Amino acid sequence: MRSNWRDCAAWHSEKLPMNTSSNEACKLYDVCLSQFTGYYEEKQFGGLANSLNQMINSDPNFILGHCLKNGIELLGTNSAFYSNTLSDNINNLIKTSELLSNEITQREKFHVKAIEYLHKGDLVESIKIWEDILIDHPTDMMAIRMLASGYFYTGNSIEMRDSIARVLPKWNTNTPLYNYLYGFYAFGLSQTKELEKAEKYARKGIELNHLDGWACHTIAHINEYRSTFNEGINFLLKTENDWQTCEFIRGHNYWHLCLFYLENQEYEKIIDILDNNPSFSKPQMTIDLVNSSSLLFRLKLDGFKDSGYLDTKFKELKNVFNDRLIQHGYIYSDSHMAMIYAMCGTDKEKKVYLDSLQDFISDTNFSKFIRKLNLKISGKLYEALFSYGEGNFSKTVDLLYPIRYDLFKIGGSNAQRDIFNLILIDACFRSESKRHNTIGQGLYFERLAQRENSSLTKRLGDRYFINEFYENL
Repeated sequence: MRSNWRDCAAWHSEKLPMNTSSNEACKLYDVCLSQFTGYYEEKQFGGLANSLNQMINSDPNFILGHCLKNGIELLGTNSAFYSNTLSDNINNLIKTSELLSNEITQREKFHVKAIEYLHKGDLVESIKIWEDILIDHPTDMMAIRMLASGYFYTGNSIEMRDSIARVLPKWNTNTPLYNYLYGFYAFGLSQTKELEKAEKYARKGIELNHLDGWACHTIAHINEYRSTFNEGINFLLKTENDWQTCEFIRGHNYWHLCLFYLENQEYEKIIDILDNNPSFSKPQMTIDLVNSSSLLFRLKLDGFKDSGYLDTKFKELKNVFNDRLIQHGYIYSDSHMAMIYAMCGTDKEKKVYLDSLQDFISDTNFSKFIRKLNLKISGKLYEALFSYGEGNFSKTVDLLYPIRYDLFKIGGSNAQRDIFNLILIDACFRSESKRHNTIGQGLYFERLAQRENSSLTKRLGDRYFINEFYENL
């Protein structure tokens, strides 16, 4: 996507100096930052992981290089919290920054501190630091990109939106990576339901770079929230060859395509993607886990008849990601692991899962923020999911209904968290409690008011309302 990479002098001219004197390290930093920002792999450098290693090898004392590498790992998966190697790397980064304290800038020191907090799961403190960096250095794309991820994991959509609005006018249009700001801003706007404005900025981003998979992804969100599902299908298929180049978002764009297909009950197209698209048939990344588990759960909620197929797929997912059974942290990804165990986990596995969650909450090596968030939400959420899988719908409602307005705090997008709305409505209708049934009616009307053209929503209600009542809606 790019061919000219910034050396030491170029970074200095942009008022973003770094402690390395290696032009190779500076250029590789640009290579890595470009891939991280654009959600793609730079093939000529062997992809992101290889680029990061090359960058560190070019200058082992490169402070921002280590910050970028460690930050990407920490934001990628809960497994990072349990990696001794990563812990050693971060401790070494802190020690190196202290030894070079008189040689590095305040900006570099701030980045180190943000990574230190991030390693403890204290996203709130990391976010504060990245925001502070951008006050004086609004073109620091690493701070912008890390901050966007921080707000994503805390569910703070307004803050995500505003963080881009504050820096966008301060960028020179010729500065590398400038075009991606439009997609970032558009996504924040989509999450705060400013859909017309979101579409304007997303399309501007695509105009500047038609290979911007994140901006294309934002258009998918807009169609989801507008309930213009056929438009969503047409857009994603029309631009498929463009966002296919973005390895870190393309699987998720296929997930959005499947949501549109699900509305139309085009199950055969969904199954084709599940069986033949590598992001689903050979999942590796956390986002693959999230996409696959939530899509399978949605198929179940929609009454997909081939339960044997769903069981097989859930078990395949469990086998791939079973090493994460006792790894907790970000509830956003952890809750999708819970979905898998809800559908195919043994009683022993579910007990281990919940017991290990309590161990995590009690572990003072992690910050109060992430432990308190898990204490307040995750235990109830995971038990609700397990209860649903066991057919105890009343317990699901009792656990999930009181926390439904807190679920934005687990992170993810509105579209991703919507799975919990669907589960709650279905559980209410299936519960033996008449009160729960009545609650379910209200939640159904609430959802229909937001998505009046959603056939999936209407099918959910159609299973429980008499035809005469439904026709009068």
